[in-house]
Amino acid sequence: MNKLCLSLIAGLASSFLLAQPTHAATLGQNLIVNGDAEQGLGDSIGNAVGADIPFIPGWTTTGNFSVLEYGATGFEFTNGLGNVVRVNLPDVNVPGPDDRGKNLFFGGASRASSSASQSIDVNSLASVIDAGKAVFDLSGWLGGYDDDDDIATLNITFLGQTNQSLGIANISAPNAAERNNVTGLFLRETNGFVPTGTRQINVVLNANHTGGRVNDSYADNLSLVITQVPEPTISSLSLLIASGFMTRKLRRSRQFN
Repeated sequence: MNKLCLSLIAGLASSFLLAQPTHAATLGQNLIVNGDAEQGLGDSIGNAVGADIPFIPGWTTTGNFSVLEYGATGFEFTNGLGNVVRVNLPDVNVPGPDDRGKNLFFGGASRASSSASQSIDVNSLASVIDAGKAVFDLSGWLGGYDDDDDIATLNITFLGQTNQSLGIANISAPNAAERNNVTGLFLRETNGFVPTGTRQINVVLNANHTGGRVNDSYADNLSLVITQVPEPTISSLSLLIASGFMTRKLRRSRQFN
């Protein structure tokens, strides 16, 4: 567990040190650019490392973080005992989003952790955020392979005007036991209020390797949407007032009975 926590922290720190692409925000729209991995090409085999990894628009990556095609053919390697072992990867029919498209995010074809990151400029939403009326919804399909415990975690950090951290939120893939050793991706989501004073949101997708020939951390259809809490209507205000009146009346009747 300590090793996993250190890996998560290291992945976050290394991602923040790199220049991240910054994108502007609009209410009600997915703010994560290329969150479905469909922009650009996917690796059709699953063995690309280094310069052979397809360019991933919208993201800054570390390690051998990559984009994989559903149904990638996989590859073979010779282990330390001289045995030829085959690496299999998610086929087109594994559990996951219905609108999965062609590609998914992949931890990479090496025995190492990796990450991808981007930043979202929310200055255009400052008035809504500072009024305490901005709500975020973070979701994504996260998963892994068979009984491997490589874990994908999607982290967001809310930053203020001077880049100070105002809060964090995250979702994580189920481990092998939680998905019954089934290869696939599973919906994870969380929501809450955007902290007042937020001017930027950093997004980091960590792919944490724990064992095996490749990093079997998978992710697809990542989404971060900010909406505005609606103003109370006259009818809802009337209902609240009536509810309060009936509550007070009930309390008074109990006092005299």
